Amino acid sequence: MKKKRNTEIIWRNASLICIGVIVTLLFLIVIGKIAYIQFVKGEQYSQEAYSKQVKNQIISPNRGTIYDVNGEILAQSIPVDTVSLNVGKVCYANKKKVPDEVIAEGISNIFDITYEEMLEKLHTTNSLIVIEKKVETNKVDALKTWMKDNKITVGINIDEDTKRYYPYNDLASNLLGFCGEDNIGLVGLEERWNDTLTGTAGKIVTATDVNGNAISDENEGYVPTENGNNLYLTIDTKIQAIAEKYLEQAMSENSTATSGNVIIMNPQTGDISAMATYPDYNLNKPSDVASTGYKEEEWNTLDSATKSNILQDLWKNKAVTDTYEPGSTFKLITASVGLEEGFVQTDTPGDFLCTGSYVVADQPISCWRKEPHGSQSLRQALCNSCNPAFMQLGQRIGAKMLYKYFQAFGLFEACGNNIAKAYPGGFHELNKMAAVELATTSFGQRFTISPLQLITAVSAICNDGILVEPKIVKQIENTDTKSIEVLETNEIRQVISKNTADKIKNMMQSVVVEGTGKHAAVEGYSIGGKSGTSEPRIGKEEEGYTASFIAISPIENTQVVVLVALYGLQEGASHQGGQTAGPVASQILSEVLPYLGIASSNTEVKEDAQKGLMAVPNVVNLTVAEATTTLQELGFNVNSNITGDINTVLVTDQMPKTGVALSQNSVVCLYTAENTEKAVTQVPNIKGMTSAQAISALRAKNLNIEVEGSNGIIISQDPTFETEVEEGTVVHVVIKEELTDGQ
Repeated sequence: MKKKRNTEIIWRNASLICIGVIVTLLFLIVIGKIAYIQFVKGEQYSQEAYSKQVKNQIISPNRGTIYDVNGEILAQSIPVDTVSLNVGKVCYANKKKVPDEVIAEGISNIFDITYEEMLEKLHTTNSLIVIEKKVETNKVDALKTWMKDNKITVGINIDEDTKRYYPYNDLASNLLGFCGEDNIGLVGLEERWNDTLTGTAGKIVTATDVNGNAISDENEGYVPTENGNNLYLTIDTKIQAIAEKYLEQAMSENSTATSGNVIIMNPQTGDISAMATYPDYNLNKPSDVASTGYKEEEWNTLDSATKSNILQDLWKNKAVTDTYEPGSTFKLITASVGLEEGFVQTDTPGDFLCTGSYVVADQPISCWRKEPHGSQSLRQALCNSCNPAFMQLGQRIGAKMLYKYFQAFGLFEACGNNIAKAYPGGFHELNKMAAVELATTSFGQRFTISPLQLITAVSAICNDGILVEPKIVKQIENTDTKSIEVLETNEIRQVISKNTADKIKNMMQSVVVEGTGKHAAVEGYSIGGKSGTSEPRIGKEEEGYTASFIAISPIENTQVVVLVALYGLQEGASHQGGQTAGPVASQILSEVLPYLGIASSNTEVKEDAQKGLMAVPNVVNLTVAEATTTLQELGFNVNSNITGDINTVLVTDQMPKTGVALSQNSVVCLYTAENTEKAVTQVPNIKGMTSAQAISALRAKNLNIEVEGSNGIIISQDPTFETEVEEGTVVHVVIKEELTDGQ
């Protein structure tokens, strides 16, 4: 019995010892875990706990505004909203759930989504549906009204956002580019200057308790936003509009042309006042099918990759991104090198001989004109745009010397990377410049440069031989501090002497006065220029010809250089630069030069032009009978479709308006309060007609004519043909001597 009791005591003591050991071990484990958390993981857990208590609220910066040189807004961010919906949680004020059918009907009546599409979205497993981003005020107001009328208070979210807006729609679209939904620039200046325009996001840091309430914390703070900077461009919206108007008109008049460019630059500063591309697109609807030239049904048959390629090509600023063969406009560069290095003088009689072709390495290379130009000086060769003469000059200069100047003119470097993604031109390698390559390069073919490279090089000639970097941004404004950073003119180098530059400009004036550039003349102004016609690449005949013209004005102290290029012109149609692009340059300069305040010597010419014209009198508030008599006595024809007694019914409107100067037999249209609907007609195509033929064609349409020039044929008209206008409208035409030489 005693032995049994001892055994029990031993087991009890052993159990207590085991329990003690286990408790001790557990205690040590707990202590160890606490020590591990405190000393090993303490910092990590502390940071995690703090991060859960700290709330970061990101504050988006405002994107900068883009202005033209006069402060006109070209691109700005406007407040809009994003509308979304919490599926299954849209409730009335009484907390009762709104039926899906009611939601679908209300949303589809306001937004660009059908009832069926909205209903399908509501039946998906998504907890949140974004109905529309970048919603403008009228839709948001309609949504709020609908929610109020239906007493819907929960489940539909209206969140503040911004949207990039372009007030001029398609003006300078290929230059400006646009932003994506995140307000980040995708193409054009919006992309190239994105970092400047975007700014830096700010944030508010606050500490919160478990319920989300703010608590005091030494680390809380505010990091302010840095709003995007404003850009002031060198672009002038008025000059840009002029360039686009006449480029579009040229494209419509030359139906085989596929695209075109116009660049207008100040050669002294490098400021680009216009950069137009055709076709263009609506910046507020960059993916709109209407801009692509496709019909909706055709567009829908294309795969996504094809659609993307078409849009990417449409959005490009081809004046910077694409290259072309400059053709005879490049003869200005070859002539500059020859004069600068003393290989030629401007007026040496018989310096060059054109027999209709020139044999290079046993290969005859034809002049553009079948009839030989004969013996010529450099000035005559430039006026005639004679290829053999410039091949001969190229041989004198040699490839090495030519390439030295090409590099000095900046032709081997990408030009305009601050405008768009630019690429260098495509020249033959110097060590592969054989005789044929030297010959074709001398007159501007079988190599490529961008339009911006060419106008920059010619601008150097017009700037006393000094090359300046083309400039598109005039100044940058810090929107927070209002400080201004002015981007100064960047003079790169002296390429040719002022003496050589003056000689080239003088010869360019001869090209316009007596050569292939006659159609670029503007009455009252000294104009210089050079035409160019680039043949299709060998094996790529379907690409067509490029017709171009580069014009300068005034000859002394040149302030404007204009490059016009039309691509894709086909054989059989007018495709020569002097005939096709020259008139466009003339039209542009005829408006741009007066706008810039450049003095004209045209006073006497204008007075002569007014002789024989009569100002249209004001006949409003006269009876129809009185108005008719007054107009007929002055020699005008009257067009009226009046109901009522002409002796009592009063004239309420007339076309043309008071003061317009017209020739005899011009048409004046009358309207009354009972007959207000304006008669409209389409302008006929009168290009190539004589003035007498044009007058007859326009009178048949009850249209009037204003003639600039005297002898020759009509080379331009405004409005262009097929434009719908009110009867009585005055069509302005320019008459010039008909060109047989237009290279």
